[in-house]
Amino acid sequence: MSYSPIVPPPRFRLSDAVCDQLEQLIVDGTLRAGESLPSERDLAQKLNVSRPSLREALLRLEGSKLIQAKAGGGYVVANSTAPLIADPLAHLMARHRKAAGDILEMREGLEAVAVELAAVRATKTDIQSIKEALAELETAFSKDHPYDVADGGATLPQLDAAFHLRIADATHNIVLVHVMHGIHNLVQKSIEETYATFKKRNADLFYLVQQHRTIYEAIRKHDPGAARSALGTHLEFIRENASR
Repeated sequence: MSYSPIVPPPRFRLSDAVCDQLEQLIVDGTLRAGESLPSERDLAQKLNVSRPSLREALLRLEGSKLIQAKAGGGYVVANSTAPLIADPLAHLMARHRKAAGDILEMREGLEAVAVELAAVRATKTDIQSIKEALAELETAFSKDHPYDVADGGATLPQLDAAFHLRIADATHNIVLVHVMHGIHNLVQKSIEETYATFKKRNADLFYLVQQHRTIYEAIRKHDPGAARSALGTHLEFIRENASR
């Protein structure tokens, strides 16, 4: 779905129509958690509405916590689950080691569904996006000091987490997409712990990074069974090595 000029319906406030369309763009995944909305001027032009009507709609969406204002102006699609779930759990994980295993179990459940759906539903654009995330991860690992900050300021764990998030986006399941974006920081913290464990075992780390290509290839070939199996191998490898 894309932005469409709005024709004012009879006996219906224009701001209601704006709200409806923006909500639909969020529901169908056109606008994703953390994504910035176009500028007020551009958005008003895309929707063919006045800026006062647009502002009224944006304020209502902000009040519904579907979007939030950005510092410096503009709006971003709200990450609805992070403040309530992921952020407190990330703090808990830092203090209690058992939480790391629980997070891995959660990933086994959610990401198994994600890779299967992505293998079935991923578009050419989705597959290219996952491929680019994989390339960034592999390029960063190939450097002499892979634990240093990579180009663009991203670390290996951040690139790893971004790869898995691209897969979630490719599911086109809006609930799963919002959940995975909402717990992104939590998953990234778990991945940071994994890389800290592997830091002095470069051969194992190489295998860990290589597993992402196996997952990608299964999705590229639209093979959900192989994708789920590859993810299972990946997470079980993490589990086994975390206890060393």
